[in-house]
Amino acid sequence: MTTRPKSETSERVAGGTGLACYVYGVVRSDARLPADLTGIAGGKVTLVRHGDLAAAVSEISPVQALGTRDDLLAHEAVVEALADETTTLPLRFGAVVTTTGALADEMLGPYEDWFLDVLDDLSGAREFAVSGVYVEDVVLREVLHEDPDAARLRERIRELPEDAAYYDRIRLGELIVKALEDKRQADTDALVDELEPYATAVAPRPPAGEDTAADVAFLVTDRSLPEFEKAVDRLGERWSGRVRLRMVGPLAPYDFVPPPPGEGA
Repeated sequence: MTTRPKSETSERVAGGTGLACYVYGVVRSDARLPADLTGIAGGKVTLVRHGDLAAAVSEISPVQALGTRDDLLAHEAVVEALADETTTLPLRFGAVVTTTGALADEMLGPYEDWFLDVLDDLSGAREFAVSGVYVEDVVLREVLHEDPDAARLRERIRELPEDAAYYDRIRLGELIVKALEDKRQADTDALVDELEPYATAVAPRPPAGEDTAADVAFLVTDRSLPEFEKAVDRLGERWSGRVRLRMVGPLAPYDFVPPPPGEGA
């Protein structure tokens, strides 16, 4: 049986300095950081190693307020840089621990097996987000064509004075919202059916707005990426003039990190 050191860091971080550790993500212990990688407030990013795991961290003041746009962009830049180099389990923005010892004893140690299992599941794949936005005039014509009640109500509103049509306008709005919800579900299902064969995992996302046609994250391996991109192009051509389709990636796999054991869904 091999005895592992309790914890090891590539540089002394938050050890007797009065500073805390900001944590960006978890990787395997043999990972290497990009040269001169800096994080929030320009802090140097280093690795805290524990057993087969390592966490990418930088020093911050324990009283430093987090939440500015620059902080968020710095967090995302570090996570994406890590993901470009190695399989990475990204942490959500704002993860801070008091010391490297606490990081090892409270996170890396107790959850080591879980972290390793998730890293295995994510190995060799990156996240791609595919989203679509409805062309407003086109989808509205679809709704009125498919729902006679909505079409009749719209004609009635046109013939009434604005004040007299107040409640009819509310009702028409409700009908359109419901129709868009049904269309969004159908179009999300169609997008998943088209792209899922080229992905190892799929994660639908909540709509960003009422005009969202679909928003789905896919975990895609390098080997499957060319066919995945062709499938996105085919769907974009089929939906041309009706839905504006967009693919973003590769991204760190935020949508495919399950909750730690005991935290629920």
